[in-house]
Formats: sequence, C-alpha cells, structure tokens
Amino acid sequence: MTEQGVAKQQGNARRAVVVGGGVSGLATALRLLEGATARGLDLRVDVLEAAPQVGGNLRTSAHDGWRLEWGPNGFLDNEPATLRLVDRLGLRDELVRSSDAARRRFLVVGGRLREIPASPPAFLKTDLFTPRAKLRVLGELLVPRRRDLGRAADDPATDESVWEFGRRRLGRDFAELMLDPMVKGIFGGDARRLSLAAAFPRMVELERDHGSLFRALAAISKQRKRAADAGPSGTLHSFRDGMATLPAALARTLRGDPRATLVTGCAVTSIRRDGAIWRVGVDEGASFDADAVVHAAPAHAAAAHLHDLDPALSGLLDEIPYVPMAVIALGYARGDVAHDLDGFGALIPTCERSRLLGALWTSSIFPGRAPDGRVLLHCMAGGPLDPRVLDDDDDALRDRAVAELRGLMGLRGDPAMTRVFRHPRAIAQYEPGHLDRLRRMDARLAGLPGLHLSGSSYRGVSVNACIKESETMAAAVLDRLAAAGPRVEGGPA
Repeated sequence: MTEQGVAKQQGNARRAVVVGGGVSGLATALRLLEGATARGLDLRVDVLEAAPQVGGNLRTSAHDGWRLEWGPNGFLDNEPATLRLVDRLGLRDELVRSSDAARRRFLVVGGRLREIPASPPAFLKTDLFTPRAKLRVLGELLVPRRRDLGRAADDPATDESVWEFGRRRLGRDFAELMLDPMVKGIFGGDARRLSLAAAFPRMVELERDHGSLFRALAAISKQRKRAADAGPSGTLHSFRDGMATLPAALARTLRGDPRATLVTGCAVTSIRRDGAIWRVGVDEGASFDADAVVHAAPAHAAAAHLHDLDPALSGLLDEIPYVPMAVIALGYARGDVAHDLDGFGALIPTCERSRLLGALWTSSIFPGRAPDGRVLLHCMAGGPLDPRVLDDDDDALRDRAVAELRGLMGLRGDPAMTRVFRHPRAIAQYEPGHLDRLRRMDARLAGLPGLHLSGSSYRGVSVNACIKESETMAAAVLDRLAAAGPRVEGGPA
C-alpha cells in the first residue's frame, strides 16, 4: 500500500473517503476539496485505489513511438463540466482535436466497408438501405409517440430496449444496421438488451417533447441558428500524450493538496457504520474513518464491500451486468495496408456474424499515435454475444483480428506490433430495468446517510458523464456535511 500526500487529521475537520481512483473518484475528490474551500468547510479527503496506478480504464501505454489506449480513445467537447476540469488542471494546451477524417464513419455490411451517410442527401443516395427501408425511416414523422414515455424508473414494464425503439420509430433495417453497431461502439453491448431510457435518456426526451425525432432535430437546429452562441461542437478530443493525461493530472493535483491522501495498491475489504462514523476497512487490517463515503469503483466491487452492511443493496449492485472485452492493438507499416484509412473506423452489425465488434483507425484520428510510416488500429472483441472471448490467448486474439480485417482493409503480412488489453468486466450494461434498480438502490441509500454511489455503473458510461456526475456528487456530499452534527475525530486507523 503506497500513500502519497498523507493528510493528518486536524481539529474538527470533517473527513470524506472516496473509494476508487478512476476518473470518477479522482474528479469527485478534487471537487469536494474545491467546494469545501468555497463554503469555508474544513475537510480532509482520502482516495483509496486498489490498483497500483490511478485511472481505471483511462490508461495509455507508450513505447517505441506507439501510443496505445486501454479504454476510451477520447471525449466529446460538448460537456461543460469536462472542459471546466480540463481548464482547472491546466490541460487546455495538451488537448488535441480529432482529424477531419474522423468525421467519416464506416460499417461492415455484406463483407464490405460502407460509409455511413452523414447528411439527409447522403442518406437518400446511399445503397445501404433499400428504397422501402428509406421510406420507412422517413415515415418516422407519422409514428405516434408512446403514452408511457419517461416511466421506466417507476414501471419497468415500459422500459424499451434501444433496438425496440429503433424498430418502432425508424424500422427494422435501421435498427439492425445503424443502432445495433452504435451500441457496440459505445457500450460494447447488444441493442436488444440495453435500456433506451437508461443508456440514451435524451432520445426519450426528444420523443416525449416533440413527438418525432425529425421534428426534434428541426427544432434543435432552429434554436441553434437563433442562438448567439451555438455552444460546443461535439468534436472528439484527446490529449497529446493520451487519455491517461487526465487521471495523472488529477492525481498530481490531489497529491499537492495537504488536505488530501491518495493511496494506491490499497484494496478495500469492508465498509461499515459505527454510530455516525463510517469505517472503511482496507488490507493489512487498517481502516479509514469518515463522515461520508463516496464509492466510485465499479458496482461489482461495491457489492462485495457492502455485503455485510446491507445485503439487499449489495444484491441490487450485483445485478448490474458487465461485458468482457479484448482491445487488440495492431501496428502496421503504412505500405502493408492497402486501404487509405481515411476515417474514424468501422463498426460491425450483429447480422454480419463477425467475432469483432469493430476497429478504430487510431492513427487517422489523432496525431502521434504511431511512428512515422506506420499506422495503428484498435480492434474490439467480446461483448454479451461473445462472453468467452478472453478464453483465447493473445496470439489467437491477434490472429482473429487480422483474419477479419485482412480482406476489408488489404492487410499484408503480419503486424509489426501487437498488444492485447484484457477487460473481464469492461463496461456496465444498462439493461431494461436499470432505472428501476437505481430507484430501489436510492431507497436503500436513504437509510444509510453519508454513503454515496458514483461512477460509470449507474448513470452514464462516458468520460463526460463521469465528470459531470462528479460535480453533482460533490455538491450533494458537501450539502450533507455542512448540515451534519459532530465531526469525525481520527483518520486512518
């Protein structure tokens, strides 16, 4: 267990423990300290991370000129909370914008790469869809809105899957060729097993408020034209040295604050209450005392930590499924790839029966991801339809990816570089019933004042969603601490 910047308990200071050193936990810890300063609250924050390093899946490996992402490759610049954090950490000059080529997205359909139409005229011209399928999409204007929209949290029977929503409003062909691979790209999941209300709540709002997606898009476009400032563009960004830049900067900032303790290689073993005090047990028999605990590690970890405290809450947490994924990085000499790779990459619909979910053309998206004269591909395999993907060794996963892509992209010979990143529980799956589960979890938490759950397991899997939630979570914790009674005395025990 490694301690950095250990803060001594002082006087009547309050103490919060954040479990999990991913971007959710680190950002919440920083916002707690900043909010405490603004409120004049004396607060100490302990961040406990089980792994030897911070960041969770936001990890970047760099060697021999290659820069490889373990998880997310970037974030959209349309979330103000993320941009505020970037500026707070002094990272604005480290941002890199994705290339214009990344606006082009592809599907694998009929064993060929097909560009996704990016405008109404392009949609009308594409041969991805039959004339009948195009008419069905245009007929979305005539589809009546559901009367029970927005009730998924209270009535799980109304919780529609992403695929069902797409078929109902836009037709089966659109659901299979567009929404199915979109869900693979974001969740690594199955559109037929993902809740629309939980995974894409904005879509529910658009249908509820406008009655039609087309009418909603027209209204949004009109509002933007009228606004003096249309807001962020929604362009993909990363950092010059990769996504690990963000958690590394958060960690540095916390370690430089005398009110913070950041402990890596520290596995939490239990969370319990002792009167008004929370005691977070860790390996080696030590414990951290706190007025508030923010559990920002994955739901399955929270389930284990809270089992003895509240078996019912633990059971609800354990119901949240995750999918396994393998990220296979392939590096080639530019001359050994016939395709121009002029785009973001390609996703593969389930109907293609591929063992890959898709492939990103990483060196075409951001600069500095491959050495000169080389190209970098990131391939994804696994998900709910391939639950045993990690049974294969690295060589088998590499060979699978190369075999799938060889004909599509004109690969010649063996890759010059291969790395495989394994994620047994990669991404939480918000299956139908997820919002009802969150409602029941909130009811359990109401009886455990001072305990909070945060992170990608619950209300958004993206980097942006996690950072946005860190602000609201910190505010909720500080509100409670400001109104609470006696302060904690004693720190790490």
